[in-house]
Amino acid sequence: MKKRILSLFFSFFIVTTLAFVPAVNAYTLEDATSLYNLGIDYYSQNQVHKSMDYFKKAISIDPKFYEAYYNLAQIQASYGYTDSAIKSYEKVIQLKPDDYESIYELGRLLYKRGYLNKALSCLDKIPLNEDVYTQALVLENKIKKRQAELLAIQKQKEAAQVQLQNKIETAPVSVTEQKESLQTNIIVNLKAPSGVAADSKGNVFAASFSDNKIYRITPEGSKDVYVESPNLGGPVGIATDDFDNLYIANYTKNNILKVTPSGVISEFAKLKKPYCIGIDKARKLLIVSEQDGNNILKFEL
Repeated sequence: MKKRILSLFFSFFIVTTLAFVPAVNAYTLEDATSLYNLGIDYYSQNQVHKSMDYFKKAISIDPKFYEAYYNLAQIQASYGYTDSAIKSYEKVIQLKPDDYESIYELGRLLYKRGYLNKALSCLDKIPLNEDVYTQALVLENKIKKRQAELLAIQKQKEAAQVQLQNKIETAPVSVTEQKESLQTNIIVNLKAPSGVAADSKGNVFAASFSDNKIYRITPEGSKDVYVESPNLGGPVGIATDDFDNLYIANYTKNNILKVTPSGVISEFAKLKKPYCIGIDKARKLLIVSEQDGNNILKFEL
C-alpha cells in the first residue's frame, strides 16, 4: 500500500462530515484524501471489498488520484480481478508514465490474460537501469517462448490441413462423393477449430483454440457460444460423458475443465499441456494425452 497522506483522526473526521455535504459537486480534494485513508485502514483490517470501495470513492472525487488507482490495482490483481486491475494500472501509467513498477505489473497481467503482443509492448517501455528491468526481461523471454509454442502449434495444424486436403484430392471418386455427402450439414466459419464432441441431445460442441471459446451447434443448425470464461486457455480436445458433462483439454492453463449442462465450470485435473481427450464410457474413465510430459493419462469419472 502507498503511504497514507493524512492522519487517521483527520480522515475519520472528514468522512463523518461527508454525510452532511449537500451537493455532490461540493466534495473537495481533502474529502478524496480522507476516503483514500479509509481505504488504507480497511485494507489493514482485511476488509478488502470495503477498501476497494473507498479507493473508488476517492477516485470519483479526484480522477487524478494516482495513489488511489495504484492501491486499487494492487488489490484487484491480488484477489483475481485481473481485467479490472489491468484498467486500473493503465490509469496509473496514464497519470504517471515513469512508474515502471506499475508498467511491469501491467505487462504481467496482460500476459496472464493471453495478450502476448500487448504485454511485450508494455514491457519494452522499461529502461535498462530500472530495478524491475531484470524481472521484465525474464517475463519477456517467457512470453516469447509461449509465442513460439503457439506458432508451432498453428503450423502443425496448417500442415495437417494441407496433408488432409492432399489426401482428399487424390482419393477415389467414390470416397470424394461420400465426403461431399457428409459435409451437407457441417457448420463453417469457426475460427481455428480444435476439438469436437456431441451430447445425448444431438448438440455438437466445437472448441476454438484462438477464440478461447466453446461453441454449441444445435441439431437444427444454430450456433451459439457455450463456454466463454477467463478459465479457458487454448482449448484443444473436448469430450462429453453419459450425463452430458463437457470436459475440455485446457492447453495453455495446464488443466482439464469440467462444464456441467447447467454451465458450472470447475477444474477436473491438473496436467502439463493436455491435448487430445476421450472417454471410455464402459469403464468410466477420462483419457488424456499430456503433450509436455509425453504421457497418456487416465482419470476416473
